Amino acid sequence: MSERRNTAFAPAPRFAWPNGKRCAVVLCFDVDGETTAFSESDRHSASVTLLSQCRYGPTVGVPRLLGLLSHLGVTGSFFVPAWIAEKYPRTIHGIAENGHEIAAHGYRHEKLPTLARAQEEEILLRSREILQRVSGLAITGYRAPWFEHNPWTTELLAQHNFLYDASLMDDDVPYRTPSGLIELPHNWMLEDWEQFAFHGDPPLGHPPEDCGKVRELWWREFEAMRDFGCCMLLTLHPWLSGRPSRVRMLEDLIRDMKAGGDVWFATAGEVARYFAANPQARREINFELLTPAGQSRHGQS
Repeated sequence: MSERRNTAFAPAPRFAWPNGKRCAVVLCFDVDGETTAFSESDRHSASVTLLSQCRYGPTVGVPRLLGLLSHLGVTGSFFVPAWIAEKYPRTIHGIAENGHEIAAHGYRHEKLPTLARAQEEEILLRSREILQRVSGLAITGYRAPWFEHNPWTTELLAQHNFLYDASLMDDDVPYRTPSGLIELPHNWMLEDWEQFAFHGDPPLGHPPEDCGKVRELWWREFEAMRDFGCCMLLTLHPWLSGRPSRVRMLEDLIRDMKAGGDVWFATAGEVARYFAANPQARREINFELLTPAGQSRHGQS
């Protein structure tokens, strides 16, 4: 392994992280609960067993994952549909009281491409108001349900003073959108839905993967993202990753990530605020954004 590292491709880090850290890791928890079923199809709202499976997230998964995060001494970002906050207010209080970030994630996990701009704006503002009222926290972050934007979504978020979005997939370090909003890019590979989501009837997802295979997938991506100086957003759903064997897998994974002491575990909001204060930390590699002299058109090198 040491010989491979001595000869491996080693580009300059994409980002200058604080205190000499080699990369950032953001643990994201999408607390969708029953809204998973609602946004899949209206007919799923009558599926008692599917709803019970999704309800496992806020009632069992979240408390267990909060215990794990406390045990490991790391914080996370919880993206919460406002409907969940209304139904499970004590769960939201528990997230906030344990020092974690809460961010907006729709009202009933609506698919944005089905909404007109005015509808999307109304849901955005109502959801933020509910989350702030229930949690007592200022809500500055957002993730689109199903990660799907409309052409105007980032503009709406910036217009209403959101700091960041964590939905798009066109980079592996933070950047600013033309609207001025900070984007923290995500990737489907670093999602537990593709690995673990399953329901028989109505059909949902695929037969679950083995935890060992998933751990190896995520660890390999983490190793490379650390080597390249990236920002790793790992997205987890409490109704999936709150299962006992998966919590054990996450514990092992996070312990190994922490072992080298060179990773910044941060909330999405902390990463966005750091970038806002240090825009020069980003190293641009997109040829389309670089001048012939190798300088970024945005003034970053």
